[in-house]
Amino acid sequence: MTSKDFNPFLFYSAQLQGLLLKSSKQKNPALWLYKNHIRTTLFMLEALTRLHDNAFDEKLFGKWNKRFKKLEDLFGEIDQYASLENELKLNKKVTNEVVKYFTIHAANYLEKCNRRLIEKEWFNDKLHSFDYKLSEFDVEYNHGYLDDLKYSMLDEIDAILQFAKKSNYQFTKIEEEIHELRRKLRWLSIYAQALNGLVQLKKSTKKTKFQINYLTKNILKSPYNVLPSRPKNTSIIEFDHDSFFALSWIVEELGTLKDRGLKIQKLSDALFISEDITIEQANEKAVKLLGLDLKTQETILKQSSKIVETFLVKDKILEKLIIE
Repeated sequence: MTSKDFNPFLFYSAQLQGLLLKSSKQKNPALWLYKNHIRTTLFMLEALTRLHDNAFDEKLFGKWNKRFKKLEDLFGEIDQYASLENELKLNKKVTNEVVKYFTIHAANYLEKCNRRLIEKEWFNDKLHSFDYKLSEFDVEYNHGYLDDLKYSMLDEIDAILQFAKKSNYQFTKIEEEIHELRRKLRWLSIYAQALNGLVQLKKSTKKTKFQINYLTKNILKSPYNVLPSRPKNTSIIEFDHDSFFALSWIVEELGTLKDRGLKIQKLSDALFISEDITIEQANEKAVKLLGLDLKTQETILKQSSKIVETFLVKDKILEKLIIE
C-alpha cells in the first residue's frame, strides 16, 4: 500500500512505533503507554485494518487487526479497573478492601500487557513488518478505492440497523446490547478520524428537524468532531455534517448510560468477592454506594431503547450519514 505523500496506515504506525520506543525505556512500559494514551493510536490502526479487511480480500488486514485489537483490549481492561479504583478511593463509604479489588485487577492487567508486549515482540521493531507488507500494495486514493471503503461502511450501517431491530428497540441487556451497539456506532466515528482527511463533512442546504437536540454545546465544541484536513490529490468520502455530530451525541450518551450500568456490575462483583454477602445483596449495596436507586439498571435500558429508536427510526440519522 504505497502512496508518495499520504498514507493513514503509515502515519499511525509511526505514532505507535514512537510510543513503543519511548515506553521500552520505562520501568513499567504498559503503565507509561496507558498514561500516554496509546489506546487512541491503537483505535486508529484497529479502525483502518477493520475497514480495509471488510472492503478488500487481503489477509494482511485481518491478521493485523487481531493484533491491534488484542493489545487495545488489554489497555481497555486496565482503564476500566484503574478508573474505578480512582473514583472509589474518593467514596468514603467504600471500604479499602473493595478498592483493593480494583487495584489488584488493574495491576494484573498491567502485568499481562507488559508480558504481551515482550512475548509478541512489540519492542523489537514489530511494526516494520506491517509497514513492509503494506508497501506491497500500490494504492491511489481515487474514486474507485474510496467507493470500496464507502460501500463497506454502508454495509456496516445495514448491519447496525438489523442489530437494533432484532430486539425491536427494547433492550434488556447492558453489555450484550447497549454496549455492543455503541461499539458498532463508534467505529463509524473512528473511521472518519482514522482515514486522516479522506472523510470530510458537508453541510446540507436544507435545515433538518430532529426529534432530539443532538447539536449540544459539548458536541459542537468536541475536538473529536474536528476532522483532519483534506489531503492533496485525493478523492474523499463525504459525511453529512449534522448526522455526523448526531452520531457523536449518541455514542457519548450511550457511553454515559452503559458506564453507569457496568459500574454497578463491577462494584457488585467486588463486594461479592470481598464481603460475605449474596449476589443480590452485593448488587443492592453497589447501587446504594454509588448513590443510585434500585431501578437504575431498568432506567438505563429504557432510556437507551428510547434514544436509539428515535436516532435510527424517527430521525434516520445513519441513513443520512454517508453522502452517496
